[in-house]
Amino acid sequence: MMTMLTTTWTSISENDRRRIARWQKGMLALAILCEIFLAADWYAFAAVLPFVSESLKLNPAEAGLAQGIFALTYGIGMVVWSPVSRSMTARNMLLIGLAGTGIGMVLQVFVQSYTQLVMLRLVIGFFDAGIFIGNMKLIFGWFPQSRRGSVVGIILAAYSLAITMDFALGIPLTIATGWRTFFAVLAIGTLLVAAVDALVVRNNPRELGIDGFTWGNETPQQHLPLGEIFRSKWIAVGGFGIVACTFAIAGTATWVVPAFITVQHMPPEAGAVIGTVMGLSQVLFLVIGGYMSDRLGKPFMIKLTACLAFLTALMFLWSVVTPMSFSMLVLFAALSGIALLGGGAIFALLSEKYSDALAPAAIGYAEVFGIFSAFVAPWMMGAIINASAGSFTGAFIAFAVVELIIVGLLMILAREDVSQGAVVGSPAE
Repeated sequence: MMTMLTTTWTSISENDRRRIARWQKGMLALAILCEIFLAADWYAFAAVLPFVSESLKLNPAEAGLAQGIFALTYGIGMVVWSPVSRSMTARNMLLIGLAGTGIGMVLQVFVQSYTQLVMLRLVIGFFDAGIFIGNMKLIFGWFPQSRRGSVVGIILAAYSLAITMDFALGIPLTIATGWRTFFAVLAIGTLLVAAVDALVVRNNPRELGIDGFTWGNETPQQHLPLGEIFRSKWIAVGGFGIVACTFAIAGTATWVVPAFITVQHMPPEAGAVIGTVMGLSQVLFLVIGGYMSDRLGKPFMIKLTACLAFLTALMFLWSVVTPMSFSMLVLFAALSGIALLGGGAIFALLSEKYSDALAPAAIGYAEVFGIFSAFVAPWMMGAIINASAGSFTGAFIAFAVVELIIVGLLMILAREDVSQGAVVGSPAE
């Protein structure tokens, strides 16, 4: 039986190394753009929630459900796109995801009712999932394991940067021209990125003519059963790690600004400041945490991050029961990003524990595991606020309780041992 000759980073010419390095920068820049529009389309509604609620006559429970329900089809999309990722290229996954999301955003501009809004949020969520898995597959094609923690940290930082831009630019734009204009701008941007993807993406260095190139984690077993993913505990560790992070993102992005406006009597226009500071904090801590995860143990980083997410919940609980100055509210917003410190470690861990043939699918299934919290957090907190006649205290207590449960689960699961050391789906298996 003939075996295909492979080449690695150390065996190729210096010229090829420089070519790969240039393309790495370009593909990373494109991946950042894709992630920005994925997140911006997701959280645009949260940024202008009071304005859309007033226009469509939504109560807090309906508004929370409209934001959170996005995660329902995002999770379904993960189930669909995960097995597809083994045969479809990163370029095609990104193209379909971006085009579908962009068209959904165009239609969302014209919604006239709560039902129409929810239906389009569901459509956009499904295609957004394709963008995320396509992005992960693109990164795994272009970067070795030793750099994936920091690179994924940068990608996730772009996600948080998009949320920042939703608040920083979306609120002023909405005040000046209306929320429909804001949604239209995002729709056009998403479709433009889809066009760029179609024109320039290369899936890996082999498409530059470097035959047989490998980063060393690929396996010739391209048709491994997906059940191999669930034989390892690391899929649960990744899933619960994502729960800790996404619950914090979704809960704070949706309800912190309304809470400050209601409880602390903050002017609505100051919401742009709080949202911007929260987003920049997430960007900063994700980048720092990405580099930390390449140097420290990734399970340790995941457990640490869950603890920090719990502390973040307690911090915002304090802010809804105690009168505070605006400077203190800004300080809390600036510290909120610690809940995402180990975000990059989660996906880098899964790329270590699974071969490149299974890693994108494993990440997709872990996202299903955790993305449910992006639905639960806004909806549950909104329902509690609605049931308690507008009080935010119970909602943030629930936030803290959920994060504490996740801390306990990860302390049990995320322990390294010899039997779990092998790469699932590697040639050695």
